[in-house]
Amino acid sequence: MQMGIPRLSSIILPLTILLTYTSFVLSLLPEAFQTVDISSETCSSTTDPQSSLTTDFDNFSKSIFSKITTDPTATLPFATDFGNLSESTPGAVFYPSSPEDIAALIRFSHRSPKPFPISQRGAGHSMYGQTFVPDGVLIDMSSLGRGQVGSRITVVDGPVPYADAGGEQLWIDVLNAALKHGLMPRTLTDYLYPTIGGTLSNAGISGRAFKHGPQISNVYELDVITGTGETVTCSREINSDLYYAALGGLGQFGVITRAQIALEPARKMARWVRLFYTDVKLLMKDQEKLISTESNFSVFDFVGGEVLLSVRKVAAISTAFKLSENDKEKITRLVAEYDGPVYFIDAVAYYDDITVPSLDQNIKSLLEELHYISGFAFSFDMPLFDFLNRLYYQELARRPLGLWLVPHPWLDLFVPKSKVLEFTSRIFEGILNGNTAAGPVLIFPMNRTM
Repeated sequence: MQMGIPRLSSIILPLTILLTYTSFVLSLLPEAFQTVDISSETCSSTTDPQSSLTTDFDNFSKSIFSKITTDPTATLPFATDFGNLSESTPGAVFYPSSPEDIAALIRFSHRSPKPFPISQRGAGHSMYGQTFVPDGVLIDMSSLGRGQVGSRITVVDGPVPYADAGGEQLWIDVLNAALKHGLMPRTLTDYLYPTIGGTLSNAGISGRAFKHGPQISNVYELDVITGTGETVTCSREINSDLYYAALGGLGQFGVITRAQIALEPARKMARWVRLFYTDVKLLMKDQEKLISTESNFSVFDFVGGEVLLSVRKVAAISTAFKLSENDKEKITRLVAEYDGPVYFIDAVAYYDDITVPSLDQNIKSLLEELHYISGFAFSFDMPLFDFLNRLYYQELARRPLGLWLVPHPWLDLFVPKSKVLEFTSRIFEGILNGNTAAGPVLIFPMNRTM
């Protein structure tokens, strides 16, 4: 079993917990984009009338070029991403109205005597400019229909329920569509506003991953436009090489334009339990117990955690998780008086009216077997949707204060169980101990087999 995915950040903000999932770039060919004036005339003048490419150029110029612009007012908004650490304006922006438009653009570049790089951008949640393409064309995936919410989302409720969604769609919209059928995606990231294609091009990890694996492990089928402009439907059984390459492939194997996403029955409510620790060995032992597939108390649907390196972090962790003023003071004293980092586990159980009686007893029995600090177990209940969408409410609070669109350096690390103690000793108890400027440090336990 492999445990521990500490996420480190050096930012001041308490909320930029994920959003590294949409980092993908499809570089079709290495040559620079050399067209200065993108127009049908420019395109036609570079074409040999005797070439087999003439028809492609003519068709492309008639149907596609109206959807490309080099206007600075259009390209400038794409010069930064959520990381806000660098800037690079694309040479042009492409606004497709269908997946076939994307395929036509890629075929055009692939067959052109002067091919150019192409990048795709979903919701712009990459951190380090992964979608930047200064000498090429940036595909604005939102043009495929995200403006009309749910226009490319179909929920199939059957023995094996799934959502069929366009790669440009946001996870929040997939969730809302599924909830109308009493369903939800098996695994969601903590923040629900990246695109389907974005997180599937990375991994999609959260406190749900211990149960069903990351999001890329919960996809039945994909439509992928390859680097030659071919649209390929793939799955574990059909074109499986492309299926496994595209999932988590950082966009290097094609553009994901459609995905069949596994769903499961959704409950109505969530019980959020937070347990505090000063001994990382006990934290590890309890996290491992909570995610064990052999546990007799497989109660929780979400298991995560965080490291508190300074007192100033207490206020940040009390925004979504409701604490009384007395409890806030109690936790503040713990963090202030303990000479070292304080840890906590977040464990969340989804339930409804039918399951709540057994849930109460199961949580009570399980807590009796755990090793948190006596008197430092807290819980409260909230609607399931509010828990799943909890980071968005924090975003709404931070935007008016100018605390959202700021630099967001971020680092994701997979740490094997055998190295967690050494890691925590050197990093949390060493380099970062008492660091008041540190951002959120999350710890997600995972089963290696998932």
